[in-house]
Amino acid sequence: MSDIKNEFDSLLAFLEKGEDFDLPSYKELPSVELYMEQVLKYVNTLLADLNKDEGKPLTSFMVNNYVKAKMISEPVKKKYSKDQIGYLIAISMMKSAISMADIAVLLEFENRVSTDKDKLYTFWSDLEESILSSKSEEVAQKVAKIKALYDKDHPKNPDRADAVALDQLAYVALRLSIEAQANKVLSTAIISSLRDVLHGETAKTEAIPSKSEIKQSDIASEKEAERVAKNTKRARKEAKKKKPTSKKVDK
Repeated sequence: MSDIKNEFDSLLAFLEKGEDFDLPSYKELPSVELYMEQVLKYVNTLLADLNKDEGKPLTSFMVNNYVKAKMISEPVKKKYSKDQIGYLIAISMMKSAISMADIAVLLEFENRVSTDKDKLYTFWSDLEESILSSKSEEVAQKVAKIKALYDKDHPKNPDRADAVALDQLAYVALRLSIEAQANKVLSTAIISSLRDVLHGETAKTEAIPSKSEIKQSDIASEKEAERVAKNTKRARKEAKKKKPTSKKVDK
C-alpha cells in the first residue's frame, strides 16, 4: 500500500493545479496551422495536468470523428487552424461529462453567444477556468482538513489515523461522483429538450448511442458521428429557413 502522507501531498498538488489552471487565450493559440500529430501533442500537453491517471484526452481517431460529425470543420491540406484547435480543446474537456452527440447540440447554439471565434472561445474558457478553479479550491479545503486531522492523530494511533483518512477521502470522492452523476442527468435532460426543439421528431426516432455504448467499439463511435453530422446538417438548414430576411423600407 502506498504511503498515505505521500498521497495527500500528491492529491493536494493536483488540486492546486486545478485551482491555478489557465487555458491559453485565443491570441495564445498556435498562430500557424498544425498537422494532426502536432495538434495532438499540443492539446494533450496542455491538458496533461488535468489527467492524473487518465489516458490521452485527444487521439487522431477522436479528431477524425469530430470532423466526420461536423463538430469541427475539415482540415485544409491536413492542417488544423487556430479556430479548430480551440474547438478541440473545448471538446476534449467536455467529452468526459457528456456525449459527442450532446456536445454537438450545444455547439448549435454557439452563434447565439458570438459569431466571433475569439469572443466565443473566451466565453467558454473563462467559464471553464472559473468553475474548475472554484471546485478545485472547495475540494482542496476538504482534503487539507482531512490531512490536518491525519497529521495530528497519526503519531498516537497510526492504524486508526490511516483508516479514518481513507474513509474520509472515500466519502469526498463518493459525494463528487454523485454530484457528477446528478449534473450529468440534469444536463442530459436539458440537452434532450434542446435537441427535440431543434430536430423535432427526428431526434426521437433516430437512436444515438450513449457515451458508454460509444466506448464499446470504434464502429459505434463512427455511427454516432454520422448521425450527429446528419442532425447538425438538418438543423442548420432549418435555421436558415427560419432566419428572417432583411427587407428594404421605402422612405
